[in-house]
Amino acid sequence: MENIRKKKKEIILTVLLAGYLIFNGILLAGHELWRDEANVWLLARELSPLQLMKEIRYQGHPCLWYLMVMPFAKLGFPFKTISVLSYLVMAFAAGVFMYKAPFHPVTKIICLISPIFSYYYPVVARNYCLIALILMLLAVTYPHKNERPLWYGLLLGLLVQADTIALSAAGLISCMWLWEGVVSSVKEKKWMGVAAAAKGLWIPALSLLLWIAEFMHVSDSPEFRIRNLTASELVHEIRNISYSILMRMTGRGQTFALFLILLFLAAGILISVRLKNIWPVIVAAGMFLFEVIFSIMVYQLHIWHYIAICFALIWCLWLGNCKGGLLLRILSEGFLILLAVTMFIRWNAPEESSSLDNAFCGLYSDGVNAADYIRDNISKEELIFSTDVTESSTVLAYLGRDYTFYYAGNQKPETYANYSDDQRTVVSYHELLDFVRSSFPERNDFYLLVGSNNCINNIPDEVRAGFEICYQTRGETARGENYTLYRVLVEGKNG
Repeated sequence: MENIRKKKKEIILTVLLAGYLIFNGILLAGHELWRDEANVWLLARELSPLQLMKEIRYQGHPCLWYLMVMPFAKLGFPFKTISVLSYLVMAFAAGVFMYKAPFHPVTKIICLISPIFSYYYPVVARNYCLIALILMLLAVTYPHKNERPLWYGLLLGLLVQADTIALSAAGLISCMWLWEGVVSSVKEKKWMGVAAAAKGLWIPALSLLLWIAEFMHVSDSPEFRIRNLTASELVHEIRNISYSILMRMTGRGQTFALFLILLFLAAGILISVRLKNIWPVIVAAGMFLFEVIFSIMVYQLHIWHYIAICFALIWCLWLGNCKGGLLLRILSEGFLILLAVTMFIRWNAPEESSSLDNAFCGLYSDGVNAADYIRDNISKEELIFSTDVTESSTVLAYLGRDYTFYYAGNQKPETYANYSDDQRTVVSYHELLDFVRSSFPERNDFYLLVGSNNCINNIPDEVRAGFEICYQTRGETARGENYTLYRVLVEGKNG
């Protein structure tokens, strides 16, 4: 009877997981890749691993995702491959969660179809999907960490390299492992617990040293500047940003955000008492607080970062629920369901740029259509300038290695965006024209790919009126990647 019940449950979970995969597969089929996805692809395609390490501090993300993408980009796979990778990573994470997590199937499917598991991580191909997978593997491996210390340590080391916002979770889980080893060693008067932890903890420690090397000169980047705040200003900002994160995730007001905090604290107290261990709660709370302080001091984080907090919460509640207890299950699973449902409703809000409706019916970026036009109508030998390296990277990634874009601002061939001042240079139209005349005297014309940002100023109205519009985005896109492609005649020459 027990085997029949178990098999029936597995069938139900398999059907639910298949539904999740189909749902996100449909979203993936219609997703237009955009500049953040494109820049990773171009970096992985153009740079060696050593060059990548030198470039990382300008990008803000450690190396793991780039290294995963690199073989496919260098071997000439289509740009869409990056989405397949994130989809497969999240399919694995969802499978671990569905079959191994100690939650009710209803809780699991609600989480899977919410933005916690759907769309943002499996469809929009970014490195954050790695945080989800690694935390799920850390949860399922936790009871066996001392039996398989190298595997557990490897997961922690990979978490360090998944994303900078995962540093707090990786560090606190490492501290938790060491603390538990010390406690067990003192109780048993043997050092087996500490010895087991030591066998694995050298890996995240080494990974942290690599992370330090990657970001040692991050102050050189114009994107990342540390703010100076007094203690009272910092406390005030922590309060405001904490509410802001929860309100952004759920679409609800400050009162609801406070209710979520209190509900988590209630569940956290029960987890700490039942496990006789406060560390799981410290890990989840620490990840939240780290993102709050990072948003205040360094860089304003976004919804993809906030979803990572959800996986730290799942990891925490997973460890607590393994010990059972009806009240704990009600509190923890009620918390997850409430968070997932409100996030799903928020995802469907009309003002949400990445809304579910927009994911099915809207246009995320027009890079794919602009690239198709160029490939079908413009020779690879033509001279093409872009007015913004970041925006044009989406088009360039879709085109592959066949085309070269020059950035109009510095008149250099550009592929990936390094966010340097050189890629923000402003140029006058006459300076650009002089460059074309001197460097490409045989050219009678050139093409200009213009996005929302235009680095060319002082274009005379009568000259602009003579630009031939070859391609133009129709309507608006979710990420603001609208393009106009002009054919421009070089003055003084016949077209």
